[in-house]
Amino acid sequence: MLAFAAAMSKDWENPSSVENVITMPCDPSIYGAMMGTLANPNLVYSEYAGLAEHLEKNVVRQIANIVGYDPDQSTGLFTQGGTFCNLYGYLLGIRKSLPDAKVNGLGYSQDYRILNSQAGHYSNMTNLSLLGVDLSGKTIRIKVTQSHDIDLHDLELSLRACFSVKTAVPCIMLTMGTTDTFAIDRVKPVHDLRDRLCEEYGVSVKPHIHVDAAVGWSMMFFIDYDFARNPLAINDSTLKGIESVVEKMRELKYADSFTVDFQKWGYVPYTSSLVMIKNKQDMKALENDPSNFSYFEDDLQGSTHLQSTIECSRGASGLFGAYSALKFMGLEGYQAVLAHCLQNANYMRHRLLLDPSVKTVVPENQGPSVNFRIYDRDLVTNADEEYLLEKQSMHHPEIMARMAKNTEYHRHIFKNRGKVGLYTNWIESIALTNYAQRGSCAYIPGEKAVFMNPATRREHIDTYLDNLMVVRR
Repeated sequence: MLAFAAAMSKDWENPSSVENVITMPCDPSIYGAMMGTLANPNLVYSEYAGLAEHLEKNVVRQIANIVGYDPDQSTGLFTQGGTFCNLYGYLLGIRKSLPDAKVNGLGYSQDYRILNSQAGHYSNMTNLSLLGVDLSGKTIRIKVTQSHDIDLHDLELSLRACFSVKTAVPCIMLTMGTTDTFAIDRVKPVHDLRDRLCEEYGVSVKPHIHVDAAVGWSMMFFIDYDFARNPLAINDSTLKGIESVVEKMRELKYADSFTVDFQKWGYVPYTSSLVMIKNKQDMKALENDPSNFSYFEDDLQGSTHLQSTIECSRGASGLFGAYSALKFMGLEGYQAVLAHCLQNANYMRHRLLLDPSVKTVVPENQGPSVNFRIYDRDLVTNADEEYLLEKQSMHHPEIMARMAKNTEYHRHIFKNRGKVGLYTNWIESIALTNYAQRGSCAYIPGEKAVFMNPATRREHIDTYLDNLMVVRR
């Protein structure tokens, strides 16, 4: 097993590892996760969890206080990955809006539509399939802006269309920090729009707003940062970027629930994910028939979320790891590591923007993800103009063919240059083309580097970019 771990597993501690939203865990979180495995508590039931149940409540209160939830009215639970957290978000909305679905299935008593963004994580759709939702008939995918955040105008049109014909909208799924471009959906405008339209159309049960913040959640550690004094001496461009992100993160308190992935930008081992719920009474909507729980004592069932959880067992290693990381790193520790990563991302953007034949996509998103397309400088002298042309490809077949040729050039370089300096990743969609009729669009492929690795330094970025210049000659 040691040989397997050392020789055959991915080395996320390598400073060049910037492929995706994955990080090395910090040592205290590893020790914490090991203690959780050793103690082996089961969080699904208080008698099996012991004091670990109180540790879970402790972490939930910490996150509630940071984000602005009322710690006495909110709740949360650790589960297996961000996909499960998002599944809870959907399920909360469905059980509140369509309570008959618990016994009779979806659509038994009322027509419904579930809304999510086209830029959301793929679990936004796979979870709906798991729940038995008709993906083509009962899901509305909302358009996104040029920055890849949700299009509020299209969202309003869709909500009005549903409410005007008495169609229920159980859930609106938003994202704070998309996987590839770190786009952040504004929560307060969606919250206000929902409330306004529910009042206008007389909708008694409001759509549940769940925010997939699996990637971006840790930016909440800057909510109370003193940007004027800047005690960590974060450089000016990164400081402005963080401040613009934090302005949006402060709106997370308007969500009905949200996803926290400690296993991503929290430096905790897999799996460590927490679903936060603003109103603990919402868990009542998930409760199953008490007669199904004959294994457990009646007077202890109400002390945990036993009857409301998807899982029949909930391990605590993720909880122990998360608690240890929070305790060890603290607010300032997280701020320092995150700022280092974001300064690396901005440095990479700065270097790429100096090359007129490279297009850096949505640099304004100011997260850890740097997405770009490399063009043949013998054919393309202005990457910005070429990219804008590619955005029109849905309307012009000849431009679509040209975009494919550009992609082939970049893909060839990516596959043949070797891993030097940085280990980047190829993705099939770093951007979307402009929309054609009926909201259809095409994906624009490219390359990305995600700077969540605290071991990465500027020299690794320089080595990668200098090698890239040699390869392209």
